Amino acid sequence: MLLNAKEILLKEILYQYLNQLNMICHCEKCIEDVLAISLNQVKPQYITDIDKISYSKSEMVDKQKNTAMLVILIEAASTVTTFPRCEKRLPMNKENS
Repeated sequence: MLLNAKEILLKEILYQYLNQLNMICHCEKCIEDVLAISLNQVKPQYITDIDKISYSKSEMVDKQKNTAMLVILIEAASTVTTFPRCEKRLPMNKENS
């Protein structure tokens, strides 16, 4: 089985900081959009066994790498909040239609 370790790490960081991201919606679609945008910004790191994730997590001890991934998540959360694709979409003004 192939797993993208970066996906697992980004998910963990996202849920750790979810309340600080100031998102207007925490529905599954918005969370997945944040993760998709974020994952497209980082180089994948594939592992063949979930038990091998500890190596990838050990890299996150480096504050610079951890901060870089958090910044990517913050930017993605901002994009999703500005342009949500879920029911929380802001209704368009008649002037904008």
